[in-house]
Amino acid sequence: MASGGISTLQEILLMIQIAPTRLPKMGSGRVSLQRRKEYESEMAFFRAWMQQTVESLGFSPGSRSWCYLFEDAHIITKGDFTKATKWLADARKSFDSDGKPLIPRRFVAKDDARQMTGADVYDKEKTARDYINSEIRDMQARARQWWPASFWKYQHSYPILWTEKADLVKLFEPAMHPAIKRFTGKGWADINSRANVVQEVVWARDNNLEPVILYCGDHDPAGVQISDMIRSNLRPIAEVLLAEQDIPMSYEFSRALYSMEGLEIVRFGLNTDFIEDNDLLWIDGLETSSGRDLNDPGHPDHNKPHVQQYLAEHGPRKVEANALITRPEAAQQLITDVLDQYIDADGVERWEAENREASKEATEKVEHLIKMLTFLDTQGWLYSGHKLEAAAEIHRAKTLPSGPEIDV
Repeated sequence: MASGGISTLQEILLMIQIAPTRLPKMGSGRVSLQRRKEYESEMAFFRAWMQQTVESLGFSPGSRSWCYLFEDAHIITKGDFTKATKWLADARKSFDSDGKPLIPRRFVAKDDARQMTGADVYDKEKTARDYINSEIRDMQARARQWWPASFWKYQHSYPILWTEKADLVKLFEPAMHPAIKRFTGKGWADINSRANVVQEVVWARDNNLEPVILYCGDHDPAGVQISDMIRSNLRPIAEVLLAEQDIPMSYEFSRALYSMEGLEIVRFGLNTDFIEDNDLLWIDGLETSSGRDLNDPGHPDHNKPHVQQYLAEHGPRKVEANALITRPEAAQQLITDVLDQYIDADGVERWEAENREASKEATEKVEHLIKMLTFLDTQGWLYSGHKLEAAAEIHRAKTLPSGPEIDV
């Protein structure tokens, strides 16, 4: 077996879906060659298990979500999350004897806020003829995909997904239509993100749709009373955007568009029944961003009604939304059930039928155009401007689609 490889026994264990039992550690101090080989073999097995998990999920989770997956597989306990996060970061920066990373970076989702931006954009074709042929092929493909009708044309509601965890969006997406907007807002969210949500609400109302925010987040004192928090969070932004808008409209109509008071906000998770039914992990303590626990009588929010009510009903513990990563099928069923209440299935069918007909028409026109171009190319006229102009006058009636807008 090559260094860092997987033995036949380990392959069998993976096939029957047996996970590692602990986070591999080489040990401190001077390490023997034999121990290093054993460690790399353990890491190879752990790496293969992580790869199998990523393939099963369909995406790479973030570090925090990996901790929940580790805990769900009984690799760590809920008190080991901090250590596991550091172990994962160290493993991604370390290499085996063959110079390969112990844990590939692609297994852990990137922090979008830290991604490098900028790109060198240029065409890959080496000749003008290759470029034009490529564009013609693209045009043909785009014609087949032409869907001019908006998804919302035959809908009545306009759901907007709001979560506090990026991994939740990835979990939900396979069960969501691409037209449904997703918003990841950590905590109170930044002003620009809140402004985007308000603008979506205004757009929906302006297009005779009823906007509704569908929220899924942590089960903690703040999470269970999130509806009022979201409304108060959006209200000042809406007031600013209303004051800045320069579209001429009546004052009453403007106020109605930008009002957050009538906005429907639905918290569909995490809820106690779902947590218990799916055996999600409870975390002891209610530590806030200040580092203090809400169960501490000295915490400034300890005596607030919603905190006291939560403590009375659930005790000093919480369930983070990241825990859903361990139940992907239940997560997709959760979002499907709530969207079924707001997406009109008959409207979806009408939308698809209208767009299929439009796509068929566009494809026929493009195929006619390609036949014309093929004829011009066989005559040697396509890449000669002078010859093409003369050919167009001769063959215009036979080769060009009808329509006054055609201009060769």
